[in-house]
Amino acid sequence: MFATRGSRLWAMAMKSLHRNFLVRSSMLAALSSISIVAHADDPEYTFSGFLDIYYQADFGKPATGNSVNYRQFDTYHNGFTMAALQGTVVKKPKADNPWGFTLQVSVGKNADIMAATEPAGPNSGLKYLQQAYVTYQNPNYTVDIGKFLTWIGYEGIVSADNDNYSRSFLFYFAQPIYHVGARASTTVGPASVGLYLVNGWNEAEDSNAGKSYGASANVPIGKGSLNLAYYGGNEGAATLNGFGATGGTNVNLGDLVFVYPLSPKLKLALNADYGSAKGLDAGDPGGHFSGAAGYLKYTVDDKSAIGFRYDTFSDPDGFRSGTAARYTSVTGNYDVSLSPTSLLRAEIRYDKSNYSVFNSENGGTSKDRTTFTISHVLRF
Repeated sequence: MFATRGSRLWAMAMKSLHRNFLVRSSMLAALSSISIVAHADDPEYTFSGFLDIYYQADFGKPATGNSVNYRQFDTYHNGFTMAALQGTVVKKPKADNPWGFTLQVSVGKNADIMAATEPAGPNSGLKYLQQAYVTYQNPNYTVDIGKFLTWIGYEGIVSADNDNYSRSFLFYFAQPIYHVGARASTTVGPASVGLYLVNGWNEAEDSNAGKSYGASANVPIGKGSLNLAYYGGNEGAATLNGFGATGGTNVNLGDLVFVYPLSPKLKLALNADYGSAKGLDAGDPGGHFSGAAGYLKYTVDDKSAIGFRYDTFSDPDGFRSGTAARYTSVTGNYDVSLSPTSLLRAEIRYDKSNYSVFNSENGGTSKDRTTFTISHVLRF
């Protein structure tokens, strides 16, 4: 009797898993079909995508069910994880037709993580639309309306485009990931500038009546560039919201990114943030936070590279992490291109805090942590 019941539960679980897999697979298949037809009929359409899989070991050996906490996407210990399977279709505006669009579908653990605090709900179909926006472009300016990735920070959600596989504490604590709204960009002399009006911080569906806003300016400096960005607005609500805090806060965030090639093979990058939040009503949370990250990437040859990152994040009021602590990490990567579309990465990372906050064995916590990660990204 017990075996029969267990068999039924297993069958039900497998059926549910199969159904979810079919839904996700069908979405990507439909996207691929659209792209193939677009390629055949009109070269202004382009299609791209990738599969990102990793295995990570946390030497602190967190208990079964505990995550590698305070990490953005590489949160699983001692297991193979499909971080993302993503496909993108882009229709570029042309001189005789200024309208275009970008549609980017992504499934996997990264999509689940990004939607965890989404006001529309963690299982909303919106989480599979990583980006979906319409573009209008003329010789003077470009306007995008829809869901798009943030303009804040140096790192991004596509691991293969970053210098390291894992994301920094600065990325995790201080920077948003996506927005829904409108953005406009143009050039002013040598600078590229942008203006933004969005629902909020990691919010496809607005959690309050206020809108958030921002600006950016990218200026060439010799062979490098300096990007200055701002994000502000009223965030948070009494219910679930993308900013993560319960209660309303007025947020202001300044972001600086400097990138410079020190030689044909060695690149330097710096990213620094300062943010403040003031409670809108009595009892609402507030505080300030700041951090910085430095990057060096050395290209050994056309098939291999070495990446190094040091980052630090200060949360003296415990506003972003829940603990009035400082977090630092040192990260090293060795990358090997197995083919033009295949990237294998090995990463060693050491995290440290002045408080015991990292999950460790037997359900405990520790002030430091070392992880080793192997990842593979296949582009198509």
